[in-house]
Amino acid sequence: MCRNVAAGIMRYDNSEALELLDANGAAARAQFPELRLDDLLYELHVIDDRGRVYRGARAVNEILRRQAGLRSLFAYLWYLPGFAWIADRQYKAVAGRRYRDPRAAVAAAAARLR
Repeated sequence: MCRNVAAGIMRYDNSEALELLDANGAAARAQFPELRLDDLLYELHVIDDRGRVYRGARAVNEILRRQAGLRSLFAYLWYLPGFAWIADRQYKAVAGRRYRDPRAAVAAAAARLR
């Protein structure tokens, strides 16, 4: 994910349970050897404390679900009919344009929820 998105996620996070890891870093690669770098570069990955992996729009939903207070309510949009499908399509459309923008500074990251 680009550095701007990573910074935005960290500003939004009020759970203090989110840790961003650089997918290109040796520590992250050693901690999660089952995750392929190509997949990490394509979409956001969230790994929860039980080791479950969430990808793309579902990863964003998982981050929202873990927030404290009213922010967590945004996660419940996922349960509206059709919302998950629309969120997934929109996420893929945005992610697909990421590498076409030469100004984008890509620093792929996997978020880990503690």
